[in-house]
Amino acid sequence: MIGQREALRMFGCEVFDPAGQRIGIVGQLFIDDDTEQPAWITVQTGLFGTNESFVPLDGAAFDGDTLTVSVGKDAVRQAPRVDLEKGDLPLATERALFLYYGMTYGVEPQPGEGETAQSGDEYVESVRLRLRRWVAATR
Repeated sequence: MIGQREALRMFGCEVFDPAGQRIGIVGQLFIDDDTEQPAWITVQTGLFGTNESFVPLDGAAFDGDTLTVSVGKDAVRQAPRVDLEKGDLPLATERALFLYYGMTYGVEPQPGEGETAQSGDEYVESVRLRLRRWVAATR
């Protein structure tokens, strides 16, 4: 797990996939609102780093100079696009990112007595993981 101290040094570092292919450069960091631990980054890709794609830090390794994530380069480039100009991540977009990367989002509701199981698309949002942008202040 990458901690907060390591995360501060990740800004601007190169990001590689498990096969060693360069994906881009770390742009922004998002932390888990409950644990305060780094959970996602954005990776600047494309010509001159004009595109930003979200990448989970689950299974990532940081050696002080480079970050190796657990997802492939193609998966990152095809991830849902997110407009970060509006501030925090919208809930629907956050959920789409989790589902795209095959990660559990929220808690699936359990059917009560006499009820049928609901579709896997419905989740209890009150216990969802919320991501918050982390801005590191430097002097």
